[in-house]
Amino acid sequence: MTRKKSIIIVEDELVVQQNLVETLTKNGFEVFAYDNAERMLESGMLNYADAVIMDIRLPGINGLEATALIKQRQSLLPVMMLTAYVNVDDRVQGFETGADDYIIKPFFMEELIARLKAVLKRYELIPGKRSYYTVSDLSIDTRSKTVIRGGQTIKLSLTEFNLLALLMEEQGNPVSKDVIMQRVWTGRYSIGDNIIEVYINLLRNKIDKPFEKKLIHTKQGFGYYVSTED
Repeated sequence: MTRKKSIIIVEDELVVQQNLVETLTKNGFEVFAYDNAERMLESGMLNYADAVIMDIRLPGINGLEATALIKQRQSLLPVMMLTAYVNVDDRVQGFETGADDYIIKPFFMEELIARLKAVLKRYELIPGKRSYYTVSDLSIDTRSKTVIRGGQTIKLSLTEFNLLALLMEEQGNPVSKDVIMQRVWTGRYSIGDNIIEVYINLLRNKIDKPFEKKLIHTKQGFGYYVSTED
C-alpha cells in the first residue's frame, strides 16, 4: 500500500483550518493541524511531513519567520504560504524565506489541492539524468539532495535546488525561461515570469556571492547557465 502524503497545516483561523483538514483528508492526505507555529515547530512532525501549508498572519512567530526556521531544519521540505497580501513585493519576501508557492485568500479548495500536488510533484521530479554534477568547486548530488561549494554545504529550498539541478544538468548550455517554467514549476506561474529572476537572484546570493568566481550566468535572449566561463 502506498504511504499517504503527510501535510502540516499551520492556520489560526479555526474555520479555515477545519476546511483545510476536511478537504485534504478527503483527497487522501494525512493531516496534522496547528494554530500557531511554535506548537508545530516543537511537535517534531517536520521529520515526517511531505509539505507544509503555512498562513502568514499567525500569533507569536509569524508565517515568514516560521518558514525560515523550517528551511533551516529541512531545507527541501516544501512550504506553501496562505496570504491575504496581493502585493508582489510581499510575496517575493516570502520566497526569500524559502516558500515554494503562494496561494492568496480567499481561494478555491480545488486550486489549493492542485497547487499542493504540483509542489509535491516538483520534489519527486527533481531534475537529474545523473545523480552527481560538478562545475569548478560547486557540486550537487540529486540523490542525497546536497550542494557543496568550496567545501561548504549550502542549504537551498526545494525550488532553488530544482533550478540549480536543471542548470547543472545542461552542462553550460543556456536554459530558457520557458524550459525553466515547464521543468521547475511544471507550467505557468501565477505572479508572472519575474519569479524566475527572483530565484536566479536567490541562487546567486547563495552560490556566487560568497565566492570570488561567479558560476551562474545570463545569456541575453537565450537563458541562464552554470559555467566557469562568463
